[in-house]
Amino acid sequence: MDKLREITRLNLALEVVSECAGFVDADAVARVVGERMRWLFDFDVCLLALRVGGAVRWLSMRSGDEALAVTPDGHAASLRPLAERVMALGSPAASGQPMFALAYPLGNVAQPLGALCIEGSSAYSNRDLRFLHHVCSGLGAALVRIEQSDRLASVRALAADRDRAAFDEARAANDAKDTFLAMLGHELRNPLAPILAAVELVRRDPLGPTLARVEIVERQARHLDRLVSDLLDVSRVTSGKINLRRSAVDLRDVAAKAAEMARPRMSGKGQDLTMEMPELAVMVDGDEARLTQVACNLLNNASAYSPKGAHVDLLLRSDVDHALIEVRDEGIGIAPELLGRIFELFVQGGRSKEAAPGGLGLGLGVSRALVKLHSGTISASSGGEGLGSVFRVTLPLLPAGAPEIAPAASETHEPAQAGARRIRRRILLVDDNRDAADSTGELLRGVGHEVLVAYGPVEALVSAIDFAPEVAVLDIGLPVMDGYELADELRKRLGSGAPVMLALSGYGQERDRKRSAASGFAAHMVKPVSLSELLANIQDARAV
Repeated sequence: MDKLREITRLNLALEVVSECAGFVDADAVARVVGERMRWLFDFDVCLLALRVGGAVRWLSMRSGDEALAVTPDGHAASLRPLAERVMALGSPAASGQPMFALAYPLGNVAQPLGALCIEGSSAYSNRDLRFLHHVCSGLGAALVRIEQSDRLASVRALAADRDRAAFDEARAANDAKDTFLAMLGHELRNPLAPILAAVELVRRDPLGPTLARVEIVERQARHLDRLVSDLLDVSRVTSGKINLRRSAVDLRDVAAKAAEMARPRMSGKGQDLTMEMPELAVMVDGDEARLTQVACNLLNNASAYSPKGAHVDLLLRSDVDHALIEVRDEGIGIAPELLGRIFELFVQGGRSKEAAPGGLGLGLGVSRALVKLHSGTISASSGGEGLGSVFRVTLPLLPAGAPEIAPAASETHEPAQAGARRIRRRILLVDDNRDAADSTGELLRGVGHEVLVAYGPVEALVSAIDFAPEVAVLDIGLPVMDGYELADELRKRLGSGAPVMLALSGYGQERDRKRSAASGFAAHMVKPVSLSELLANIQDARAV
């Protein structure tokens, strides 16, 4: 019977999400909540908050009611503070331990458009919270669309000038892009953490793969991490606000690494890559990883827009003052009207049945910004559609006899103070990603720390009193209670014995770091964090 109930419950939830596509106003959201909630959850009181026209509209129902109604009395008063908290923070919340009340935001995380709360006489589970998440995601998406539609209609009604209306639409599109990139970056960072932790474990295992293979895996993962950083703040790339790790770089090494990164994709399409390299070094002053990113972007672009079995050439040449990287393909070519815009962000070329690259259209735009930071130029040419393309990057050579450039500090596999005496600490590590938590915990134990791993805030709070951690490394995006709230609870329960708090998060923008600092965290680390950075912060941990 329980299984049948869960199947029925799931079908009802799918119906709710499906209906969301047809919602045209907030009343439709309220109607579907009133009609379906009694079948989706066991509750005594259900409270729905909707932010309409700048004001919050409160509706509630008890288990025996037929529909939601404007709250006529105080029977939902206990849920109102929980709903207000959820709308202020943009994250789910629960009250009581065990959880007798759940609340979830609707719409944008930055500024929720409402909240849905339920309170029952029996405790809710994490499964109930996840189920509420799926239902509220559909309702929230509908509210966002309704709000955007209403806003756009209002703008069009008030704007007499067509140019002003176009400006507002472009701004809305830009906001949507920024939101998308932030969410995408967060989701891609999380799996990178266990990947890099596993690499460290394999490196320390003499029976594992060869060191060369380990270095290839690590290089690919760290390179992907840097690409994710670009996605999170494209404006930083285009405005030249990237901090280059400059050193004397041989472009032959850059070409070789880019080819290594691009070959698996090309092999999958049966494409052939030919490289033409000079015998002597081609030295430039630059960031090797970023220049490799540029060359790899060009090779991936050539592969994406070329049919199966096509041929791609990568050539490196130099003259007296400049180096030239050239990528030639036999792909679909570039239409004349597109040549002037090919390096703009989100601009993509045409598609064919054999060459349909998809993607976000960021590669060439990011490459242009990186080349410009290296005082170089990038250009494209094509005979037209179906006639292939040629991309050229020119970079200034290092003058002959120039003093050697010290390589930039790179991430090592031991902390900077590896030679000094390491302090052994008791560490509480909390992360709901079990792979990340287990692998990171094993790494920390491997260098001598005593580590207690918890997969959620409740488990962490229960275990912390007996364990008495000196340092707590907390994931921020935890279910039920986020890392900021967990840190507050740890301080309340442990008092003067509370550990130094270190934040570990997939969110790494400046506002995230400022919020961590304001919440009393001694450091804010972004996933995937290197072992050297993690150990350094643990060694330097001081209460703030």
